[in-house]
Parts: sequence; structure tokens; C-alpha cells
Amino acid sequence: MDTGLYHAVAAMRAGEKRLESIAHNLANVSTRGYKRETSFAHALTVGRSRNPQVVAGAASDPTQGVLETTGNPLDLALEGSGYFVVETPSGRTYARDGSFRLDNNGALVTQDGFPVAWKSGRGTLRTADEPAVVDAEGRVRQGETSIGQIEIVDVDPTKLVPTADGRWSAPPGVRETPSKASVRQASLERSNVEAMDELVALVVVQRSFENAASTLKAIEQSYRRLNQPR
Repeated sequence: MDTGLYHAVAAMRAGEKRLESIAHNLANVSTRGYKRETSFAHALTVGRSRNPQVVAGAASDPTQGVLETTGNPLDLALEGSGYFVVETPSGRTYARDGSFRLDNNGALVTQDGFPVAWKSGRGTLRTADEPAVVDAEGRVRQGETSIGQIEIVDVDPTKLVPTADGRWSAPPGVRETPSKASVRQASLERSNVEAMDELVALVVVQRSFENAASTLKAIEQSYRRLNQPR
């Protein structure tokens, strides 16, 4: 395979994946707790023929987002590495978005109704009582009554898979460890996407893609001239 042709195709594949990541980031610039997506590309050779191939993929950037105060006692944010655990019909999922609410039974749930996991059983709050107080370690009190402790875990972010509802799931065998993150009550974590940075990256990638496409076209024209009958 022509080396120039290979490099042009590789650049276009990597650029295509980067464009997908940038578009996804821009679409989620206002999504609470969203972690920007980064792309990568690896060059490798396959089989006995040693034909070169490029594998492109994406990963989440776990960088802390800005915390903003909301005044709502059921809004919780994590400062540091860690995740809230959300119980869904398909299993445990992980969230950085702590915009929670109480259901009719006093259970702490996500905005789409899935329960938040607690340590040592599920805590229940009295909906008509005074507001809950949550300390930095996730312990919840309501008045003089201790409700329990919200479960916060740490998971290797490179192992997590984004879900359609803005959370993450983990393949079987991925280990959870206790998190050292601090809980901030009445606050929410913003997306860690900077729109201006993504727009600049978009321009750079588009130009790179166009240059690779021009190189590919030039190589194709060279082959055409070489193969013309003389």
C-alpha cells in the first residue's frame, strides 16, 4: 500500500472520529456533570501481509467541572474523583449529575425516577419535614434524625461506558473503590466542556481533514496518469 495513501486515509479516519467527539461535546456543553469526550487513533499492522490499519476511538475526560450554587438542598455535587451510584433495571450506573428529588415515598431519586444508592440500606426522608442536611461525606440528617449515608464510589473512568441517559455503566468485573470526593450540598457540577476550545478544535480538524482529502485526491490523480496508455 502506498505510504502517502495510507497516511492520508489514517488522517481522515482520525479526523472523522475527532469531529464526532467535538459535535458530541458541543451538544452537551450545558449538560450537568457531563465529561467531555476525547478521541484517539492508533496505527497498527494486521496479519501476515502487515497491511497498515488505523483504529480510532473515544474516551471521557474526567476533569472536574465548575461547581455552581443552586440553593436547592437536594442538589448535590462531587468535588474530586468519584460517582453517585444510581440503581436502574439494567444494573448499577454512575453519575456526576446530582440534581436529585424526592419521590412520593420520600426516596431520593434522579430526575428520571431511578433511586440513588445508599450505604447499608436505602434511606427515606420525610417529605413534609424540615430540609435534609448532607455533609461532605454524604451523611444525611433531617432534624435530629440520621437518615443514612449516600453511596459514593470511585471507578476507573477508562473502563466506563456512557449510557443514553447521561450516566455511565461498567462492564462486569470492574472494581469499585471508596471515593475521597467531597459532597457539596445545594450545588451542581457543570459540564467540563469549554465551548470556545471545542470550536477552535473544530476549525483545526476541518482543515486537517480537507488537507488529507486533497492529498488523497492528488495521489489518485498521480496513479491515473501513471496508468494511462502511452
